[in-house]
Amino acid sequence: MASLTPARALVLLTSGLTCLLAATAGLIGALLSGAGAALAAAACAAGAGTVGALLVRRRALAGFAAAQRQAGARGYAEGLAHGVLVQVAAYEAAVFPRSGPSGVTTEERAARRTLAYRMAALDEVPESVRKAAADVLAVLDRADRMLAEEAMTHLAAVVRKEYVRL
Repeated sequence: MASLTPARALVLLTSGLTCLLAATAGLIGALLSGAGAALAAAACAAGAGTVGALLVRRRALAGFAAAQRQAGARGYAEGLAHGVLVQVAAYEAAVFPRSGPSGVTTEERAARRTLAYRMAALDEVPESVRKAAADVLAVLDRADRMLAEEAMTHLAAVVRKEYVRL
């Protein structure tokens, strides 16, 4: 069985309504004027229903496509914002390693810093996330643990708030 996509649901709905319209017109034609009128009324109603269904389908599919593009763009930006959060957290782990000061090499710390800055600087990242990430990165460059924890909490809250589903 084919999956029930919005386009398929629309086809099923409009074809069902067209059939219902044709049957209703046929019954009314049969009650008022007989078999010939019933056939003519059903054919006219079916034709009108089909034309209406095609017009509705074209408009609805354009709306579906626009909504799909918008959802894709939003999902891409959301993924980037979460990527920024991950890269900044990786840089934080390099600045304050749990294994002690010698747990992370200077090269690894520099590489994580570069990745975090590059992710935070992407144009597609929302402005609020970019600003919060810049605040965290500035604090991490100073290696202030208390302020870094507060700034990371703020960045996580901004990313979450940016993409709350209503």
